[in-house]
Amino acid sequence: MVGLGSGAQAQQMGTGASGIGAGTIPGTPFGGAIDPSMVQVREGFQVIPSISVGQRYDSNVFFVPKRQGLDREDFVTTAVPQVRGYYVGNWFDVNATAGAIGEYYAKHPTLNYVGANTGLVLNLSKLLDRWWQGATLTASDTYVYSPQAPAFIVGNLAGSSATPFATGFQVGRANVSRNILRTDLAVPLTQTVSLLGSYATGFIRYGTSDVQQAGILINSTYQTATGGLSLKASPQDLLTVHVVNTDYHFSAQAAGSFTTRGGTVGWDHTLSPFLTLQAQAGATVLQRDLAGTSSAALVAPIGHLALLWKDRTTALTLAYDLGVSPSFQFQAQALRTHVVGVTLTQQTAIPELLAVASVNYGRGDQFGSSSGTGLSYASVMGTGGVVYKFSPETFLGLHYSYTNVDNQFNGNTFAFDRHVAQLSLTQAFY
Repeated sequence: MVGLGSGAQAQQMGTGASGIGAGTIPGTPFGGAIDPSMVQVREGFQVIPSISVGQRYDSNVFFVPKRQGLDREDFVTTAVPQVRGYYVGNWFDVNATAGAIGEYYAKHPTLNYVGANTGLVLNLSKLLDRWWQGATLTASDTYVYSPQAPAFIVGNLAGSSATPFATGFQVGRANVSRNILRTDLAVPLTQTVSLLGSYATGFIRYGTSDVQQAGILINSTYQTATGGLSLKASPQDLLTVHVVNTDYHFSAQAAGSFTTRGGTVGWDHTLSPFLTLQAQAGATVLQRDLAGTSSAALVAPIGHLALLWKDRTTALTLAYDLGVSPSFQFQAQALRTHVVGVTLTQQTAIPELLAVASVNYGRGDQFGSSSGTGLSYASVMGTGGVVYKFSPETFLGLHYSYTNVDNQFNGNTFAFDRHVAQLSLTQAFY
């Protein structure tokens, strides 16, 4: 599990519009480069309201395959008001957002809705440092409600975007609530060795659906605890070792649970002032109790690999994650998941014009299933666009995205694609 870190990364947390008609999602889309409310934090208290309005063409507002008599296309008007609050004090720092998203559908007005998203990062490192010099402690929480659950967290340059609730599995249009709460602690034992710990918990809950789903939608919860050590081996190298325990529980309608217990070793290496390598590798033991039946323990490799480039004009992230995640449709299962993501933010020759792009691929297969009888998915999403900055407070964006989804269960296929083109204008007030 990868979540919001401490220090500068926590300061940059936000919840912004994805810019592709998928509602608002946790994370920092394109490193905050498309959100004018992501300002340089200063001491004291700041409140920054903002409003984003957009118009998009959406080829598949239901997230379903072609069906006779069903018109999947629509033109959608979107409004996203948001309030961001910063506080930087002598004892702690806070970065919080609260926003809503309203959408009006020209051809399908019964789909009109108002959703919500909130986010909070509380950094208590200054307070903890008074008790133990160099110690850091952060806590974060994100919540989103929308009838458009994203398969991927798009354009997030803050690190790995993989979570159990956004790995590529895309269901049809349905009301969904999702929350992730996380805390991270680091305590230096010597000048080079630190004790590390984290705890995360979250849920995903499905409500009513506007379409006939291909199988039940499955609510689930999880909690993860980690502990370990880090070693600053050199100015360019940070080595880590972690033990990780995660518990997943499915709702009563798909009763079951599974746990993963394992560990990883990690290496962060600064290759140059602009290029960083992040690598983690390890293994986990999967134990399942699904549909009242316990299964033999299975061992699976897990890992994360990322290259991050950032200079004055370019921010580029290439990331790969290998793990075990819960299924959200058809049947309660543990899935073997692979997630690949590429995100680019590029300053153009026109100083006010920024180009952004991201490509995500996710694949999951029922873990331990026999060939041809299991649950699997494969999803691809690509996004590209430009953002023109009229001023530090006013951004105009034009984005296009393509999604292709292929879900399979017991030999049955649920596949569709989606094209979205959106023009949006965002104004911050400060």
